[in-house]
Amino acid sequence: MNGIIANSMREKGMNYKLIFGVPLPEIKQIAALHTPDADLARALWQEDVREMKILATLLFPPEAMTHDEARRWVAEIPYPEIAEQLANNLLPLLGKADALAVSLLADAESPFSRTVGFLLWAQLYKRKKEVNPASQEVFLSESFCTLQPEDGREIPWSEKRAAVQALRFFGRLSSVHANEVLEIVHPESPTAEQQEFYEELKFEFEEWDKDSSESRS
Repeated sequence: MNGIIANSMREKGMNYKLIFGVPLPEIKQIAALHTPDADLARALWQEDVREMKILATLLFPPEAMTHDEARRWVAEIPYPEIAEQLANNLLPLLGKADALAVSLLADAESPFSRTVGFLLWAQLYKRKKEVNPASQEVFLSESFCTLQPEDGREIPWSEKRAAVQALRFFGRLSSVHANEVLEIVHPESPTAEQQEFYEELKFEFEEWDKDSSESRS
């Protein structure tokens, strides 16, 4: 147990039954010592312990998880860190993960569903996975709805940041995609926050294009 990390997490509002405060690299080392097992992962996921939930995302065999079970797990996420670990470690490895991402964006009931949906899109584009064009259109449309809400809805910060992260990796795929992103987060955005998102992504794509040009030369 790392008491300093555990106490810091509790101060940030993570009220698990138990927090060991183990850093992520060490949790991954522990997972590497065990054979992936669906029943073990399910048992770990049900425990109100930070490290066990993260281990569950690392030990569940992707081929054994259905989309229905994935959505149940998403509905049970307690904190943003677990949303990120589930989206990073397990969900991108499922079959037809882009369809799962679309269904998560359509779920307005589960607190972390849309956040996980965008984080999953980020992983799919980061890993250059093949995605269905129709699903991609949904992703772009929902990104706009999150970053440019027109109905006065309060969008969770975690969802906004997840959408920006997904757009970042989508824009890195090509200059055409980068331009699509900048049209979604346009320079005449009505709020300072939206303008900041635009400048962040514009800078990201300019630097990425510069690095890519240097690597080709």
